[in-house]
Amino acid sequence: MKTPMLLLLLFGLLLSSCQSSKVSSSTPSTDTLTSVGGDKDRHGCLVAAGYTWSQLRSECVRPFEEGIALHALNTSTAYQTSAYILVDSAKNEAEIFIPEEQNSILLNQRNATTYTNGRFTLVQEENCWTLSLNKTALYQEKK
Repeated sequence: MKTPMLLLLLFGLLLSSCQSSKVSSSTPSTDTLTSVGGDKDRHGCLVAAGYTWSQLRSECVRPFEEGIALHALNTSTAYQTSAYILVDSAKNEAEIFIPEEQNSILLNQRNATTYTNGRFTLVQEENCWTLSLNKTALYQEKK
């Protein structure tokens, strides 16, 4: 009784260990994989993760995390209702990120509370920022 059982066990072991040593993988090689959600802009910023190029900092930033949020004053024509600003540490320049423009816009300091580039003007009054285009207020920080 022990001999047939032993033979059956050895036969089963032999069948399970006869797999070829060369195993081909069914997964494609990594050089043929395309990344999903990995679109980068011309500066290498990961757009899908909300990064955009900051001219002021010369690096990829997430304006909604690092910037000051300004909200649209007229929401009837805008589906995106926020713009963001960054001010450099020396307060010589400000950078605005607005949905109407593809790239950020740099503004130079005109006085202690005003930044402009001739077209856009960013003013801080009573610790509240307002962004205007040709003297028409578009965005304002919530008080």
